Amino acid sequence: MTQYRPLQSNLTEVPVLYLNLDAPVRDLYECAIQRIKAARDLSHSLTCMSIGNTCDRDLQHFASASYLLLQDGCDALDAMQGRFTDRARSAPVS
Repeated sequence: MTQYRPLQSNLTEVPVLYLNLDAPVRDLYECAIQRIKAARDLSHSLTCMSIGNTCDRDLQHFASASYLLLQDGCDALDAMQGRFTDRARSAPVS
């Protein structure tokens, strides 16, 4: 297995941002939680905004930032799941 996986949020032909699959599970978890909570906070801020005071592009900016944060967080969670699945497969059967 390769140590680095491109983040799905890369929108370029050649990926630039990667996730270290060999990072400690705790670090993968912290990365995921940080990004998911940041997206949650952005969504909360959006619900508190007055529509009359927003620019036409504000909603697009919030949606783009939330998508990037959530996708990166989900990629980190997927990496964690892969590690747990690998451990379960290699565990001795009693």
